[in-house]
Amino acid sequence: MNAEKTIFKQILSEIEEYISITDAEEEVCDLYSVYYSSGDKKRPSMVDSKLTEIEVEIKGSKRALNLSIIQNPNINGELGQTGGVLWSSSVIMSEVFAQRSSVAGDGRWDISQTNVVELGSGCGLVGLVLHQLGARRVVLTDQLRMMKVLNKNVEKCRITPNKKQKKIAAVDPVLFATEYLWGKPLEDMAITKEPIDMVVVSDCVYHEGIVPLLVKTLVDVCRSRTDGVPTAVVIGQELRSDLVHQAFVEALLSSFVVYRVPVSKKIDGFYTLYVAWLKEHTVDKQG
Repeated sequence: MNAEKTIFKQILSEIEEYISITDAEEEVCDLYSVYYSSGDKKRPSMVDSKLTEIEVEIKGSKRALNLSIIQNPNINGELGQTGGVLWSSSVIMSEVFAQRSSVAGDGRWDISQTNVVELGSGCGLVGLVLHQLGARRVVLTDQLRMMKVLNKNVEKCRITPNKKQKKIAAVDPVLFATEYLWGKPLEDMAITKEPIDMVVVSDCVYHEGIVPLLVKTLVDVCRSRTDGVPTAVVIGQELRSDLVHQAFVEALLSSFVVYRVPVSKKIDGFYTLYVAWLKEHTVDKQG
């Protein structure tokens, strides 16, 4: 894969494999018809929220990544805080990236030149996996109370490139965590030091009240890139409330072109993955 081809163009090159989303109500009907028909199946559980440290295996199609992640179950008792522990959705999203990567998977997506920002990182699994898959720059963001856990996980999971990797990459990969409150102005912040190629969001929509703020933040982060290259947005969400999910998709569609990415027959009844980009970017679907 050509490292000069942006992650957006790589996603766009396989867009025919995805499902175009244009109506929130129709999307929810489609998703939840599968969801409710899956009632006799066990919802996938890939984590243990009671542990203070958890070993996670992220399965690529070529090899697996193994990460040790610190959790803080006590934080989840605080009002509005759910990021103190891992959720299965972050494992699923991480495996989607691993299976498509040149490091652990079939090489469809080369992220070696990609600058990634993760919103609502929680314990940071998705961003940390992207770092280990070779992303050039990964910025994990969340509220101040998550910084202690995030920074510990950054240090535990940071990789040091060997000489061959350094020669190929030319620069060492960047990985750090920083506080970012959704809706806060982005000017002069570390996360926009370089143009953002991809924003990832894993399971951050758990009630309707946060939907407008999250979507506004996605718009702001994508618009922070001013060179005309679209920023790719990748969103993973476990299916819980149909009303909350419909509100989120409806808000997303107001500003973004949205496609659903099929994951697997085992997962699709419980989880959904979207790729999106701002409507104001007119693109050639041939990439």
